[in-house]
Amino acid sequence: MTPRHERRGGLPDGAEHPVYNTQAVVQLTGVRAPTFRAWERRYGVPRPARLPGGQRLYSERDVALIRWLHERTAEGMTISRALRLLEACQAEGAPRPEPAPRTFAQLQHDLIERLVDFDAGGAEAVIAEAFALYPVDDVCLELFQPTLVEIGERWRAGGLSVAAEHFATHLIRCKIASLLQVYETPRRGSPIVLACPAEEQHEIGLLLVALFLARRAWPVLYLGPNVPADDLRTVVQHVQPRLVILSATTEETARHLVETTEMLAALAEPRPRLAYGGQAFDRPSQAPRTMLGTYLGPDARTAADRTDALLGAVPPT
Repeated sequence: MTPRHERRGGLPDGAEHPVYNTQAVVQLTGVRAPTFRAWERRYGVPRPARLPGGQRLYSERDVALIRWLHERTAEGMTISRALRLLEACQAEGAPRPEPAPRTFAQLQHDLIERLVDFDAGGAEAVIAEAFALYPVDDVCLELFQPTLVEIGERWRAGGLSVAAEHFATHLIRCKIASLLQVYETPRRGSPIVLACPAEEQHEIGLLLVALFLARRAWPVLYLGPNVPADDLRTVVQHVQPRLVILSATTEETARHLVETTEMLAALAEPRPRLAYGGQAFDRPSQAPRTMLGTYLGPDARTAADRTDALLGAVPPT
């Protein structure tokens, strides 16, 4: 990894389109909102857009700027000096050449090393770097998922303790859940309900689908792992969702999923559309032969795309 002092003067170019609210910026940078708001008031940076109600919206470039300033102050530089350095670099007319950003393979290696060492702060720093370099969807699919697969394989091979596997899964799960909270919007119209059937504890894949749908402005109601069929039926009858998405990773929980979809399909109108996914269905030889509903594919991006096509409409506004 390039030492920080070699990176001074460089600021990643980012998109200018304002898309991130204050909470999202806090999650992506690790910088407290009062800090960068104080920079804005005193120094005029960053320069977020303002909605009619006064809410700030930040661009990718704003996020990169906040992170860069935070790194400089963490190194002991005052904020005023960091801004003078930034102005001097911009006055040169062309930014200094920057090393190529770290690849997902490099980030994954670093993240796994931090996780197996129970280094939560180090893992958070790697994740923050990934979000500063790459889009949220790509970080989820190209960093989080492969990392969890590798962690799981090490544990099954006896090279990793249960405690380490739980620590890694919990940290990444919390990061995805916090992103879901950022992108969730007040419910407009019938939601998409997402749940794992009875006895299914592996929820990361489904949680990613919920995040990807929320990022596309679909109203989601995420119920999580191990939801009994009777409880799910009660929720469906109460909220009347437009779609129910279920996920299973094993043959046993896939059978519970089949039973749950059959129960939901037998409900009186209005009944929701049904969709499903998960590792149990990514291996056709092990999946149930008869399924009600639409298979959404092997990853969260494909699932979100197929959900868009299935519902045949843009999210409600």
